[in-house]
Amino acid sequence: MDFSSITRERVKVMADWYHDAEHIPWEGRTGGKFTNGPFRGVLHTTESKNFYPSTKTYYGHKNPPHFTLHDGVLFQHYPLSVASRTLVNAPGGVQTNRRSAIQIEIAWLAKDINNMPKRNWEALEPWMRWVEIQTGIEPTCPNFGGVHEYGLNNPLEFSNKQWKKFNGWCGHQHVPENKHWDPGSISVSNLMRLGLEVE
Repeated sequence: MDFSSITRERVKVMADWYHDAEHIPWEGRTGGKFTNGPFRGVLHTTESKNFYPSTKTYYGHKNPPHFTLHDGVLFQHYPLSVASRTLVNAPGGVQTNRRSAIQIEIAWLAKDINNMPKRNWEALEPWMRWVEIQTGIEPTCPNFGGVHEYGLNNPLEFSNKQWKKFNGWCGHQHVPENKHWDPGSISVSNLMRLGLEVE
């Protein structure tokens, strides 16, 4: 199948819920329907090592991702057939959440991302393979940077054109209109452990 032109029609035929996740469906608004593709995965960190599952509040706000990973356990808040709400989406700019972005928050610190417990890495790898099968996301990623990637128009941030065409795994730091630098500078060896090819 050619995944370079995936549209919302593709969303209708993929599995919505990950079988190895605890399902805690969000009671509030979703991010809406996806616009078009290709799909891409976006990694975040919560900047906290704690997580308290809830259907009504997410770290004191109401913008959860599709998934949260905490202590080796995955929690799913939205089905894959709708957008989540984690990314900033500026008026008049490019679509971020709705540009077929499947998002996960890792309950950890960006500055210490490579020292996550082994159980987190072990949970991420099969989950990523499952998401790739459902959506056609390619097992590739750009380089990840550290705190210097904080702020708009950082050196690793995609242009609007690059974001629209991107198919792979990236971080919050790569997404246009967003100034966060999470999930931090994941090492190449850890990315390879997750089965990703670094571009």
